[in-house]
Amino acid sequence: MTVAVNKKGLLLGDIDRAKWHPLSGFDKEFQEILKDFDLFPSTDYEQLKEENLRKYALCISFIDQWTPLTTAQTAGLLAFVVHGGGLLIVHNGIAIQARPELAQLAGGRFIGHPEQKVLTYQPTATDHVIVSGIQSFSLEEEPYQFVMDNLAETTVLLEYESAGVVWPAGWVRTYGLGKVVYLSPGHNLETLRDPMYRKLIQRSGSWLTGLL
Repeated sequence: MTVAVNKKGLLLGDIDRAKWHPLSGFDKEFQEILKDFDLFPSTDYEQLKEENLRKYALCISFIDQWTPLTTAQTAGLLAFVVHGGGLLIVHNGIAIQARPELAQLAGGRFIGHPEQKVLTYQPTATDHVIVSGIQSFSLEEEPYQFVMDNLAETTVLLEYESAGVVWPAGWVRTYGLGKVVYLSPGHNLETLRDPMYRKLIQRSGSWLTGLL
């Protein structure tokens, strides 16, 4: 009898170097949500080098450093996705945009946010398997604001309204043979304990790696 082996995932973030979003605590929540993966939390950005990423099916960016990644780290992440890897970017993980090549990979650029408040997140592309059956949900979160890359073909999955403006809060795109998902909520630990949001993260991981 063949025993199923969970796919490996890398969860990359910061602890000592984190200014706003430490990985501590969040790592356990991600591991519980993505229990179908062998998820390895790390603060070592060298894991992004091509030779290190090869063993993973999923890479989660929760990094909190806005200094550009090195050329080797950038090339490794690009190669990982273009050759079929799945990249899940959560909240502050959009900091990879400090390298323009990775801003294009992400499909949208973070431009700032007002003070956190209760936001209601509304699914949009409800025919997409990630948000199929997902209901709107409310969280106290940072209202991240973005400019979408008009050269990247993205599908917006989630949005919220603030001060009369509707902003994207989650999207997907393909890149080479791989896939990218961005999810904006994630400032507070309680966010990752919300049942609807946990389902979104779980489905994103599965979709990115061909399990869904």
